[in-house]
Amino acid sequence: MMMSSPLIWSAELLQTLVNRGVSHAVISPGSRSAPVTMAAALHPALQTHVYLDERSAAFTALGIGKATGRPALLICTSGTATANYFPAVIEARQSGVPMILLTADRPPHLRGTGSSQTIDQIKLYGDYAIFFHETGEPQTGRPDLKRLREAGKQAVRKSIFFGGPAHINLPFRKPLEPSAGDIKTVLNEIYTNGTSKSLTSQQQHDLTEAVSSATGAESESAALCFGQAMHLAPPVRSLLSSSKRPLIVAGPAMPHHCPVGFLQNLKTALNAPVIAEPGSSVGKETGTLLRYEQFLRNAVTREELRPDLIIRFGDQPFTRSLLDAFELWDRTPVIHFQSRISDQDQVLSITQHQQIHPAGQADLTFLVQPADEKWLDKWKGYETESEKQLAAALSAQSGFTDGHVFHHLDTVFPTFWNRMISNSFPVRDTALFGKTTGRQFVNRGAAGIDGIISTGLGIHFASENPTLAVTGDLAFLHDSNALLSVKESANPFVIIVINNGGGTIFRMLPLNRAGAPLAGSDTFRRFFETPQHADIGKLAAAHQIPFLKITKTTELQCLHPDQLTGNLIVECVTDADASMALRNRLWGT
Repeated sequence: MMMSSPLIWSAELLQTLVNRGVSHAVISPGSRSAPVTMAAALHPALQTHVYLDERSAAFTALGIGKATGRPALLICTSGTATANYFPAVIEARQSGVPMILLTADRPPHLRGTGSSQTIDQIKLYGDYAIFFHETGEPQTGRPDLKRLREAGKQAVRKSIFFGGPAHINLPFRKPLEPSAGDIKTVLNEIYTNGTSKSLTSQQQHDLTEAVSSATGAESESAALCFGQAMHLAPPVRSLLSSSKRPLIVAGPAMPHHCPVGFLQNLKTALNAPVIAEPGSSVGKETGTLLRYEQFLRNAVTREELRPDLIIRFGDQPFTRSLLDAFELWDRTPVIHFQSRISDQDQVLSITQHQQIHPAGQADLTFLVQPADEKWLDKWKGYETESEKQLAAALSAQSGFTDGHVFHHLDTVFPTFWNRMISNSFPVRDTALFGKTTGRQFVNRGAAGIDGIISTGLGIHFASENPTLAVTGDLAFLHDSNALLSVKESANPFVIIVINNGGGTIFRMLPLNRAGAPLAGSDTFRRFFETPQHADIGKLAAAHQIPFLKITKTTELQCLHPDQLTGNLIVECVTDADASMALRNRLWGT
């Protein structure tokens, strides 16, 4: 069997991936990956992004997948470079985000010999990869090329349908450098005449199906076309038609997973209140209740607002108020409308699952008796009262708090901006203080604080709109390597850093309760809050990113949309004690 050129082999694979709708490649430098890197660099239809740090690169690919519903390619050399992808691989699998990893490897004869930069990369990501294929070394045989192309098709199809990372391992032996003839073949044959440069009508149909449904090939609903009517299962129809106190809850979901149109129609037909968590992709225009994190913290209120049917969209909820409410309402029937296959759910109370196409609709004319107006009015009454309490609490608080920042963001940043919200307190403060839902993104699959800025950059690179990333000081420093790539941004990319002196969310732990041995101690501060003393302004300057420091509410109020014409880091130095006091006041604790 004759060995093929590594470049030609890589180009055949990349052309197959592009034919299936892949348009972004995030590349980290390395020698062993030179053939696939060159193939990506030469491809006219691939947008390439170069990252020094593989961990940051992987989270950027995650962001691209979140924004588009299509996998971005990750390309790296062999060895520990591949392991740096792991955190984002886990998040992609847990949150159903498509991603394709192309890892270069040493040839088999060098494995297990102690050869430099050689580790065991076979099924490196274990069960977190929804597909794995080892291509073998480049070959010229027709069966080998056919299998290579099929692996590319499988990677795209499974990554989108099942929602998660697909891993293709590519062993290359030296020489890795292409000849002038190889480059000519790639440009003049593979990328032009060899495999179709444009999608056929059938490929376009297949891609549309995969991106829009992402429900799993074995699901009948995965075959639905845009706009095709969805048939509700009889038990679902029965629960919907008999409900007198329905409640709709939208958990985190990517835009291409959220059936906003159907949710809106269902809300209208049922006359039901809607709660949308940060990252749900459900806009304020649906009549979303924003202050639920205040009034549902109260046990008496939760009992008064007990629904007789809960209708869920998206992934499982994460805010404390909803988790406590679901625990109290554990005997209430639940319908979960899913647009992707996932059985990860700590609530464990689903009565009926119903697969739904994100763009699909269902005949709701059988819902002839919507809920009584008094049911919706009761929720609206608590919403109105909580708004007044929030305004009063913010006005009464003399210190500059995290809450002031989150409440003011919607005044400055238009709703068409993408928003990447960090885990820990930022995502919770968005729920507690925010004024809108809009186009928000969160990493709630594994809910780590890593890769927040990088994920935001991926969303940004895949969108024509400006992007805001909101993060705490620890998450910002944890992902500071992402700042190296901010310069690639064409539209404004703004980072808001809430600098409250460390991980203040740990103050909510029993370890810090009054009377606990470690409460408020230096030990607690050092090992849990872990305050840092980095100069964020100098870090911004080192990366040539404009910087603004805000220390007072009045300075925050001077932040104007006219300032948002380019990249910017805004450090908000807030009072951690005052911020906790404000939260506790609103929570009633």
